[in-house]
Order: sequence, then C-alpha cells, then structure tokens
Amino acid sequence: MRYGYLSMFLVNWLLLFGLPIPNEFAAAFSGVVTETSDFEPFPAFLSAYSGLITSNLFAYGLGWLFGHRLIEWLKTTLLHSGIERFQQFLASKGSWAIAFSFFLPGVRWAMPYVVGADRFPLGRYLLFALPAGFVWTLAYFSLGRSFPYAYEAILGQLQWLLIALSIVAVLSLLAYLIIVRKGRKDGQI
Repeated sequence: MRYGYLSMFLVNWLLLFGLPIPNEFAAAFSGVVTETSDFEPFPAFLSAYSGLITSNLFAYGLGWLFGHRLIEWLKTTLLHSGIERFQQFLASKGSWAIAFSFFLPGVRWAMPYVVGADRFPLGRYLLFALPAGFVWTLAYFSLGRSFPYAYEAILGQLQWLLIALSIVAVLSLLAYLIIVRKGRKDGQI
C-alpha cells in the first residue's frame, strides 16, 4: 500500500515508452484497486492522471529537443506512414488534433513526440492535452471502478491475446528481416 500510488503513477508513465499493456487497462486498473482494496479514489486517480500527463510532457520534450531529426528518423522506420498521417491530421484539425489523439489508440503515444518536434507552443499543447487527458483517464478509471470484478476476467482473456499478438509481431519482424536480407544478397534492395 505504501508504494501503491507511486506504482500507479509509474505504470501510467511507463506505458508511453513501450510497457506491453494497453493504456486503457492501466487506467482502468487504477480504478479497480480503489474498489477491491484500501486505496482511496482521489489519490489513485491523481496518480494515474499525473503519470499519463507527465509521460506526455516528457515525450513532448524529447520531440522538442531532438526536433526534426527525430521525425526524419521515424520516417525511415515502419512508423513513417503513421507519422505522416499524424502530421496531416495535426495540420487539418489544428490544436483539436491533440485532444482527439488521446482517444485514438496508437496515436496517443506518437502525438507528443510529433507535436514537440514540430515546435508546437507548450502552452497551447497543454491547453488541449490536459483536459483531454483528464477526460480520457476519468473515463477508464470510472470504468474500472464500475466493473472491478469483470476486469480480472477481461485481463485473463487479454493475456492470451497479447501473447498471440506478440508471437505474430516477432514472426512478422523475422520474416521482414529475412526478406530484406535476401533482397540485399540478390541486389534488389
């Protein structure tokens, strides 16, 4: 219990950096533990929300510091089409794209990097990110509080899905690397 709120903060913070758990489940889990243990809802919510927001600010800062080089490097990876789509989304929807991105899985983690790299003003970023992050966290936190015992069953089923998806991802990466190496040997790439 002593480190529980800190753990909620850290889990929600680390999700942005590849912890293999969907953000939605981590935010909902913070709500679940307030119903199934002695954790208080308000500090638990603040821990989850502050983890989400500080990780976004950290990613925004990385984007700002490494700027254009980061975007150019990401465009050389498998993420190139996603980065370009997000930049177009940001250009067409303006500041509202920041708020919308919190509700789009996959885009949520890329948004702060891209926005920071594009040198979007921090104050304007916060104006849209803070309320959107609050609503997103509140929705999933409340969902966890509303259905605390269903969460365990869902998580059990999700575990097998995540294992299967991980296996497919590793096999796909291996196949891609084999194809690229074969193409290089044949002089096609």
